[in-house]
Amino acid sequence: MVDLVEPFIGPDIGLWASHFICKEPHIGRATPWHEDSYYWKGRFHTFPAIATVWLAIDPSDRGNGCMKVIPGTHSDDDAEYADVDPSKNTFSQQALNVNERKTVYFELESNQCSVHDARLLHGAGANTSNRRRCGYTMRYFSQQMKFNMDFERNRTHRMWRCRGRNPYNNPMEN
Repeated sequence: MVDLVEPFIGPDIGLWASHFICKEPHIGRATPWHEDSYYWKGRFHTFPAIATVWLAIDPSDRGNGCMKVIPGTHSDDDAEYADVDPSKNTFSQQALNVNERKTVYFELESNQCSVHDARLLHGAGANTSNRRRCGYTMRYFSQQMKFNMDFERNRTHRMWRCRGRNPYNNPMEN
């Protein structure tokens, strides 16, 4: 995986976070349009080099709520957000003014993956199928980015050094 993300973020790689994201049949809520970096404000000083690998554990398609993206939006200015119903969505806010005509769906078989920038507008439909949709996310970052230790939520956040240099002495596990 580290070899996969190096062309996107460079050779000084750390693992910022990882977790499973599952949508059970018929009950998985929609994930509204968003940029991951919007929810991470304050964690790093800027977000030029975070790549998320989404590894499909189960097949992922439109019926069970696969990820969808708007290509090229990682280089746009930050999106504006508005509140949405959290009982129907995984987040309580969504990006506004999304040109959904440009939507690309990341339909994946088990063991296939996608990679996206933390600033890319993306979301996912609800799981309306009889099948579970589960993926494992790995969020890698360039250690050329400075982790903001003054941000309260960062003080207990653990990260792992994968390879390369750590010029800002970010707090890394080996």
